[in-house]
Amino acid sequence: MLQLSETFPTLDCAQCTLTPKTVETGQHPNIRLRTYCEVEKVEGRAGHFKVTLRRKAAYVDWNKCTGCGLCQEKCPKKIPFEFDRGVGLGKAIYTLSPQAVPNKPVINSQACRYFQEGKCRVCEKVCPAGAIDYDQKDTFLEEEVGAIIVATGFDLYPLTEIGEYGYGRIPDVIDGLAFERLLSASGPTTGEIRRPSDGRIPRELVFVQCTASRDPERYMPYCSRVCCMYTAKHARLYKHKVPDGRAYVFYMDIRSTGKGYEEFIQQGMEEDEITYLRGRVSKLFQDGDRVRVWGVDTLTGKKVEIAADMVVLATAIIPSEGAKDLARKLRVETDTHGFFSEAHWKLYPVDSGTEGIYFAGCVQGAKDIADTVAQGNAAASKVQALFAQRRDSASPRPHG
Repeated sequence: MLQLSETFPTLDCAQCTLTPKTVETGQHPNIRLRTYCEVEKVEGRAGHFKVTLRRKAAYVDWNKCTGCGLCQEKCPKKIPFEFDRGVGLGKAIYTLSPQAVPNKPVINSQACRYFQEGKCRVCEKVCPAGAIDYDQKDTFLEEEVGAIIVATGFDLYPLTEIGEYGYGRIPDVIDGLAFERLLSASGPTTGEIRRPSDGRIPRELVFVQCTASRDPERYMPYCSRVCCMYTAKHARLYKHKVPDGRAYVFYMDIRSTGKGYEEFIQQGMEEDEITYLRGRVSKLFQDGDRVRVWGVDTLTGKKVEIAADMVVLATAIIPSEGAKDLARKLRVETDTHGFFSEAHWKLYPVDSGTEGIYFAGCVQGAKDIADTVAQGNAAASKVQALFAQRRDSASPRPHG
């Protein structure tokens, strides 16, 4: 959520909503954060789970680090920043965002000049706290907990595997999350919408919905649920920032089922003059400094050709990387796509098949923020009910 600019349908600032929650979490006396860790092994049962965690080497001693940011400022190695989805540059030593909790950096050993070439060590020289530790190794720790909530989020379908839309060959074809970073005031362009290729403000912008979604023959057969709404949000925010620009949305059909969602889309059509074209895009290709878009409007039966400055793809939501491996460690089932399977979709929507393990958010399938929050509350309530039933047995630690 920190990657988002604003959230639909109210256009609230995403960071303003989330940052106070993350800070509160980091400062809570009964919450123990284990960041930069991965689950290595899970043993035991409800009330008495033993979880082995692998704490990956950050090459920074967080006990010494003050979070001053000098190491990141002076690092000479620039690389595409994953948090900005490749439309911005970061450094080999980085924090995910200025609002990160804890606000401590890590070194990307695959990009760091010292690890790759045996020279540089600039961050070590400039660190006033002496926190850089190139010899740091992965460590293991164990936590005994009473219950587990799995909330591993989602990834987007890799654009590199969607060849027909020209990603990689056409620099001005990006996905929706990359466009979020262009819209965000904390993004690489400080909120100005500029083309990745040359930095110009796009005047003709095409949005393509259902990219790799609802396509059982080639990609994912399911609907990713949030694409209709975030594309409408993107188009409206684009028009707010570039009033004289033209926004086109290619769609199969509109699925806006939340409170205030349909009204949000209608406002975009009527007030912001966003053009919706019902039909698939058949081809994208580079044409000079433009992206030529071929499609069809099935409502009129006419072919459509647009010389766009930039194209934004609403790509399918898929399970996060490593989800199936984590499911195996937790001994819970997944569906054919890799999403975690609940005990019963109607009666036990946040329960796994294993007592004491619960789900929240997109670990189960595509969801918007409101549904994710509701599921988080439901999972927390399930844990409280479980602990209340077992209060006479050995109690887990409060942070479990």
